[in-house]
Amino acid sequence: MDSQTEEGIFKLTTDAKLYNSQLQVFISVGGWTFSDNGTVTQPLLSEISSTEANRQKFADNVVKFCNKWGFDGLDIDWEYPGAPDRGGKPEDTDNYTRLMKTLRQTFNGSPRRLGLSFTIPSSYWYLKWFDLPGLLKYADWTNLMSYDLHGTWDRNNPIGAIAQGHTNLTEIKLAAQLLWRVGVKPEQVALGYGFYGRSFELSNPSCTTPGCPFSGGGREGPCSKTSGILMSYEIQAVLKQVPNLKPVWDKTAAVKYLVFDKNQWISYDDKDTFGQKIDWANSVGFGGALIWAADTDDDKFTAMSGFLGKQVSHIDTTPIALEQNSVSIAQTHNALAGKDCSLDEKSPCRSQSDLDNDHVRCSDGKAPIGWDKAGCKSGGKPICCTGDYYPQNCQWRGSGGDCNGQCHVGEQKIHGSSWGGGFKAESSTHKCSRGGKAFCCEAGDWKNLISGCSWTKCGDSCGLGKKSMLSSHDGCTIIHPSKQYCCPTDTLLHHCVWRGKLTDCPVANCEKEEVNIALDPQGDNFLNCAWGRHLAGCCQVNDPPPPKATCEKTTCEINPLYCTGTTDDYGVPDTPLSKRSLGVIEKRGGGRPFKWTTLGGNPMTTRSRAYPGGSEYMRLLLARLAGLSDQYYEMRQRECDRRRLQRFHIVTEDAPANTEVEHSLPALLLSRFPAVASHGRHWATGRMMHPRSNPIPTGDPTRTPAVREAFWRDIWDNGQGLTTAVAVGDSFQTHQPSQAMAEALGSNTSPSDFLLLNEAVNGAKGEIEAFKRHMSDDRLRRLIDSSVAGSADATTEILESLQETQAVFTYLNDADAITRQDNTVTRVRNALQAVERQAPDAQGLVAHWDEFYPHYMGQVSQYQREVVTNQTTAIQTAFRSSTSNQRETMLDGVTAIQNNINNMIYPFEDPPQ
Repeated sequence: MDSQTEEGIFKLTTDAKLYNSQLQVFISVGGWTFSDNGTVTQPLLSEISSTEANRQKFADNVVKFCNKWGFDGLDIDWEYPGAPDRGGKPEDTDNYTRLMKTLRQTFNGSPRRLGLSFTIPSSYWYLKWFDLPGLLKYADWTNLMSYDLHGTWDRNNPIGAIAQGHTNLTEIKLAAQLLWRVGVKPEQVALGYGFYGRSFELSNPSCTTPGCPFSGGGREGPCSKTSGILMSYEIQAVLKQVPNLKPVWDKTAAVKYLVFDKNQWISYDDKDTFGQKIDWANSVGFGGALIWAADTDDDKFTAMSGFLGKQVSHIDTTPIALEQNSVSIAQTHNALAGKDCSLDEKSPCRSQSDLDNDHVRCSDGKAPIGWDKAGCKSGGKPICCTGDYYPQNCQWRGSGGDCNGQCHVGEQKIHGSSWGGGFKAESSTHKCSRGGKAFCCEAGDWKNLISGCSWTKCGDSCGLGKKSMLSSHDGCTIIHPSKQYCCPTDTLLHHCVWRGKLTDCPVANCEKEEVNIALDPQGDNFLNCAWGRHLAGCCQVNDPPPPKATCEKTTCEINPLYCTGTTDDYGVPDTPLSKRSLGVIEKRGGGRPFKWTTLGGNPMTTRSRAYPGGSEYMRLLLARLAGLSDQYYEMRQRECDRRRLQRFHIVTEDAPANTEVEHSLPALLLSRFPAVASHGRHWATGRMMHPRSNPIPTGDPTRTPAVREAFWRDIWDNGQGLTTAVAVGDSFQTHQPSQAMAEALGSNTSPSDFLLLNEAVNGAKGEIEAFKRHMSDDRLRRLIDSSVAGSADATTEILESLQETQAVFTYLNDADAITRQDNTVTRVRNALQAVERQAPDAQGLVAHWDEFYPHYMGQVSQYQREVVTNQTTAIQTAFRSSTSNQRETMLDGVTAIQNNINNMIYPFEDPPQ
């Protein structure tokens, strides 16, 4: 893979998971040619790992890449850090461990569980540059390349130009000792196996054993086009084209070699030597296997079949339907799970005593659901089912010479026979002279399936809200020739037909995919069955889609502990529960401390002003004071994919339930703004270090020079810092600059621009404005697992959290909210301007505000768009190959979220392109 690789190959690769839900697909970075001398790629891994900034940028990009394309992890194949002959540097060893640590920390913080591995050589010369214990603190495992032990490169080594196997179990054991000596555990290592061979051109055709001299690499293969190597498919072609070749099996080295065309020598593995290595690996306890490379196998999968010890064939890659709104009942209902039940014809005849006394087991160890005499002299053979569902209450139907075994209404035919058997039966196991017996099982929940279904009178049609499934002429006249079997329009029954052939109607039974809903002597024919027999009315059945998850509760209502309203010492929402909080506003309403540190290292604490709670808001509103809004913002709509934030008129004297008084601009700016103005740097985009830490801005330099340290140290939080008091609004004056800004953001004396907002959305707003995720990735991973397992509650909580995140931006772009934001921005600017006029050291304060506000809020929206994109992609990836009953609800909800991501902006921003 290189820069010319089309992106479509990524999805094509990860789509393999559609055919195996347990499959994980990693992306591997590096390789031998990647680190070749003289290439532009050789220094990249060294550069990536050299600084914390580079390591973090790489890790962030890996997460984005994996989430975008559905990869489940990363393998790094650095060949080789530190090695001077491969462009390595001494510092690579420690930096590689640091890179692995950064990757692990970033992966742990990603929305999905991502795996991490790295590849190592078996050569001591290259292996010595790896800090294996350090790397394995963070990696899930390491891949040991226990192949390519020898090749044409040996001519430049002390070993010299002698032909030796590219793999050798004796040498592999020695290489493994290098790992055990430094404390690596076998279960942390995947042992390497090669689907190729190394070839040589012998100097003397009469000397063909390992250790004989070579003059160069063997001739290049027709496809591999490289001297000194042949791929597995090329080796198999040689063996087929020259059938009299006699490969030599070196059992000590666990490798085979052969000579062809007189002087061409090749070593390789096959089922015999793979088996030797696997037996040793299992005895040691290796954690897995690494194969280089699966695509070098032939079209018969000879190498893979030899490796696994069984024949391998290509999977059926016919497109798989994953929609869950019409899942076949054959997959989920006991009634039609019987289609996966059949007679175990390979079983020997078992005694009736063993069968009846539960001494017989099917090949998978499960008990049979019945047995058939199946021509045995005595006893019989078991009837076995695969899968997790079993039909219940089974018995043989049919008796007498003609037998005419027919399942009853509500039963499903599983198997048929001339003898019958057990465990329950209407007759003995005497063979039918004609016809046959039917092994019938109760069709699961068939009574509910036909709930609301009934026959009309002859000549009548189905009423409103019902549809005809079958018609019958039985008992009807020429004037009113038929009656209808009518079911509700949303019935799970479909494709209903009459089974059986006139006129004898022998053994009329439904197919395995059908359930028997009626027996009728005539059906839709004008003749009756003879001998009192009946046709079977048979229908296929759909599994009902799960009820759509409803999002009637906010995340606060789902778990009140989320909305504790606590913050850390730096004003960032923080709660021990799942490391997230939905509440940034305390239940009321005193000033809160916001800590920050100046460029000069002076610790600062700026307090917000007390502001009204819901009851005080309503008192002011009812008294028509302060120009407060008579509307509030609430989440509405039960359907998860339609749930939106909407504005409603207040119609009661009390504050609407589950709302909070909300600052138009976050009080957190009391620490975030002065920190930028002091350091002369913006905040870095992305997740900030917040719990119990003192964050400082580390982003791009501001255009405006930093405000002098003396202003922050001596004036900003000084109650007498200004000679003349600054007025904010009509009823507040202060000599303290920080309190002028705090008052401008809103307080009991400046309440006009507060609004009532749903508490969960308000909590989300507080988290978003602090560069936090509304739902932690750790909790999201757990909920995704629960949702995939079928939890509607988990589905609801995930979708509610995402909708509340988007609701923040819906709120911010509401016309009334925009007006109040603009008012607050202007009020803060005026307050800072008044401060700057009085304090010479405050020069640039207003220019900083003009630069800070749009930059900071733009970073907030950009970060949240990335978060929601990554989280929704992680959800889609988890559900792509899932058959969970939550799949449709989840994906519908996520699609609705994704369609709105570009609207997650502040009013002053242009939509992202």
